[in-house]
Amino acid sequence: MKKITCQIPANLFELIPVYLEGYGIEVIKREGDTVSFALYTEDSHLPQLKQKLNETFQNLSAGQITSLEDIKEENWAEKWKENFKPIKAGLFIIIPEWEKTPQETGLIPIKLKIGMAFGTGLHPSTQLILKLLPQFVQKGDTVLDLGTGSGILAIASKKLGADKVVGIDIHKEAVKECKKNSQLNQTQIQCFEKDISQIDGQFDVVLANLQKEIFDKYLKKIATLFKKYLIISGIYRKTERDSIIQMGKGIGLTPVKELSQREGEQQEAWYGIVFTKQANRLHKP
Repeated sequence: MKKITCQIPANLFELIPVYLEGYGIEVIKREGDTVSFALYTEDSHLPQLKQKLNETFQNLSAGQITSLEDIKEENWAEKWKENFKPIKAGLFIIIPEWEKTPQETGLIPIKLKIGMAFGTGLHPSTQLILKLLPQFVQKGDTVLDLGTGSGILAIASKKLGADKVVGIDIHKEAVKECKKNSQLNQTQIQCFEKDISQIDGQFDVVLANLQKEIFDKYLKKIATLFKKYLIISGIYRKTERDSIIQMGKGIGLTPVKELSQREGEQQEAWYGIVFTKQANRLHKP
């Protein structure tokens, strides 16, 4: 059996399980802006996996294989599952598809396909939005999830009682994953392959767990898409947090709630920020 170790920017890591559905993914280390992870495969499947990885890194314009080694033969498929435990995030509990839903936890269950890397928990940027959602998504709201990935935030919104929920992503594989997870959770999520420039209309709440560079380019456009609240994450370090708040204020947005979370021994934190429009400040959380 072979172990392939790779590196990728942290803000792109959650797309790896989407592209590599069905493979066991072990997160080795998260350090600053980089995630190191490993995949395991039989020797005969190695060329196929290396090709898949290289195609994925090419599509994401980031990532690389850093090492390849032989490991002792074992029942990896079952061993891998041992590390995949339910994850609590705010009012939600995230469950691998093969696990039974825990009874009487008082938490809202979300099941995800095998691709998600449960072993080390969800990325802090995802956890931050999950923690913010219950306060700002109300029954009957319409919700747009930009960069939906696995669809977890869209599904969480639907389970909070949102009416129409739309998830968009520029990656075809992510849209497929969103649809699969929506079906797994018996929720109706509209998942589309689109980029931000192709979105029209307005939604009560817009969710955006994106890279800072995307906010630099599209924040003004994103601000036109919501009526009540814009909930953003993917912001790493206080310098990025300060920059995004100033950008928001410059286009008439007011921050009304903020959470931060460090990961492991990181000195810097990830941020989740809720904006409203200055003219619509009818509610102060």
